[in-house]
Amino acid sequence: MKRFCHYVQYLGLRFLIFILGLMPESVLIKFGEFMGFVLTKVMPNRYKRSIVDIKKVFPKKTNKECQDIARNSWINMGRIIVEFAKASKMTEGKILSKFRFENCEGFFKDNHEGKGGILLLGHFANWELLGLATAIKAKKMAFVAYPQNNHYVDEYITKLRSAFGSTMISSRNPFFASCRALKRGTLLAVLPDQSVGASKLYMNFLNRPAEISPLPAMLSLKAGVPIYCLDVFREGKQIVARCTDVLYPPKEKYSTQVLYDFSKVIKNKIESNIIKHPSDWLWAHNRWKRENEVRAEMEKDKIRDHQKTTK
Repeated sequence: MKRFCHYVQYLGLRFLIFILGLMPESVLIKFGEFMGFVLTKVMPNRYKRSIVDIKKVFPKKTNKECQDIARNSWINMGRIIVEFAKASKMTEGKILSKFRFENCEGFFKDNHEGKGGILLLGHFANWELLGLATAIKAKKMAFVAYPQNNHYVDEYITKLRSAFGSTMISSRNPFFASCRALKRGTLLAVLPDQSVGASKLYMNFLNRPAEISPLPAMLSLKAGVPIYCLDVFREGKQIVARCTDVLYPPKEKYSTQVLYDFSKVIKNKIESNIIKHPSDWLWAHNRWKRENEVRAEMEKDKIRDHQKTTK
């Protein structure tokens, strides 16, 4: 029965994408924005939670400013859905015309020369469309992506994401496959801005206790490759992808402390993008769903560190 339900969901998705693909782009964008607005009504509790999260991150902003950020973020989510659906009908040139890459020549050049590197992204603007655009410009591209529970949907989404030759690596066990890809000279995109289920570090994210993925730092340290930090945001009708920094792995010998410190530097880069472009980030995700548990773990770590220093 479960398999049948999954197949029906898959057919529904295919039909939706087919219908969206028939719409003129101007109508499509308006429809996507309307979809985003409807989602705020369909999922009111999640929408209200996103406003609360924004207020906690930006305590100096007014209630109206926080509500505007939340509404624009949810409207952007609707745009992401329709833009990605339309992308299957777009040419390479059409997709690239939607982006303005700034200061990105370096990592694309390195990629074409066979050098591995990590592209630090997040759930900003339209990360799905950005994945297609970077795959078009890169020679060898891979993404760490969370697999869908529905096998049919997962295969179809993977096919759409891989339309321009990129490889998908499951986020459920990504380390070894990612290392092999980096050693083959692949540009590996990671999106470590959401909550983490398995391997994780505990630290403040936007001044609130949260689980942080050590994957980008660990891969950079183990494979000896740089991390290219991208700020991604909408500006008019285009999406800007701006490389703001290149992080090189520390020269110190690998240790849990080195991993923690480097992960903190990476985390700060993501925070900076959120603070600069809050409406472009996916606030619908429950980023701090285990905040109390993480706070307790952080307190335990403080006690253990204090005990070590007093011995």
